[in-house]
Amino acid sequence: MQMKLTCMISILSVLVSVIASSMSDAAEKITVSYSSRTYAFLPAQVAVAKGFFKDENLDPLLIQMRSQVTVPALLSGEVNYTLSFGNIIAGAMQGMPFKILAVLTDKPLHHIVARPEIKTIADLRGKRIGAQRIGGSDQLAAEAILQAKGLDLKEVQFVTLGADEPVRAEMLRKGLVDAICVAPPGPNRLAREGFNVLGGPKDLRIGSPISAVAATDSRIKNKRDETKKVLRAVVRGLRFIHERKEEVIPIMVKWLNQTPDVARDSYDLILPSFSLDGSTIDKTFEFAIDARKATVKSDKPIPLSQVRDISLLREIQKELRSANLEAPVR
Repeated sequence: MQMKLTCMISILSVLVSVIASSMSDAAEKITVSYSSRTYAFLPAQVAVAKGFFKDENLDPLLIQMRSQVTVPALLSGEVNYTLSFGNIIAGAMQGMPFKILAVLTDKPLHHIVARPEIKTIADLRGKRIGAQRIGGSDQLAAEAILQAKGLDLKEVQFVTLGADEPVRAEMLRKGLVDAICVAPPGPNRLAREGFNVLGGPKDLRIGSPISAVAATDSRIKNKRDETKKVLRAVVRGLRFIHERKEEVIPIMVKWLNQTPDVARDSYDLILPSFSLDGSTIDKTFEFAIDARKATVKSDKPIPLSQVRDISLLREIQKELRSANLEAPVR
C-alpha cells in the first residue's frame, strides 16, 4: 500500500512538473492593431506567416482598428502595440504617453494618379485632388510629392472625400476630382484603365512614414523584454520583405486576396517605401512633426525624444549585425 502511494505521489509530481513547464513555455498573447488592410502593414503579416513572433514565444492577435480608435484602445490597454503612425505621433506631440519604436515605411506608399488628360504634375495647377481627409496619410503624401516635383501647394485644391481608396478611385473615374493619391495596387489598376501615375515614393528625398511600431511609455518600461521581442519579430519581417521577394509575394496574395500578377507588380512599387531595418533619418521625423503642427494646433518646438524611443531598435540592430544578418543595401 505504501509503495502504491509512493508511486502515485511520484506520478503526480511528474505531472505537476510537466504542466508547470508547459504553462511557462506557453506563448505570451499580445494584441497589435493596424488601421487598414494595406501594404503599409505587410511586415507584421510577414512576421506572422514566417513564424518570427513564434520564435519569440509570442502569440499575436492582429486587430484591424480605425486609427481614431487606436489612441483610446492603447491608453486603456485593450491594445498592447499598434502599427499606426499618424495618430500616435500626433498624440505624442500633444503630450500623450506614446512612443514610436521603429518605422515600417519611411516613405509613403502612395502615388498621385490623375485623369487621362492630365499628363504631368504641372498640369495639376488649378485642379482638385481628392483625399480621405486633410492631414491624413494620403493627403500628406500628395503634398510631399507635389513639393518634391516643384509645385506650390497653393496651386491645387485638396478636397475631403472621407472614403477608402476604392471609393476614391471610383470618384476619380466619375470625374468628381482630377486626381487622387493611392497606394498599390491602386496605381497599377488605374494605369491599366488609362489614368496617369504622376509621382510616388521614388520622387521623395524626405518621406513621411505611414506605419510604425508604437506602444505606451508604461508598456515600454514595464514590459521591456516583451516589447523588444515584438520589435525584433517585425524588424525581421521588414528585412524578409527586402530579401525574399518570391516568398513574400504569396503572403501578399493570401493576405490581400490578390492575383500573383497584381502582387508581383505591386511589390516593385512598394519596396522603396519600406525601411531596411526599422530606422529612418531624423529629418523624416521632423517633417512628420512639422506636417502635423497645424492639426494639433501647436507651433512650439517638439524634441524627437517626445515622440520616439529607438533604444530597443538599436539593441536589435546590433544583435542582428553580430549574427551576420546585415540588412540588405538598396
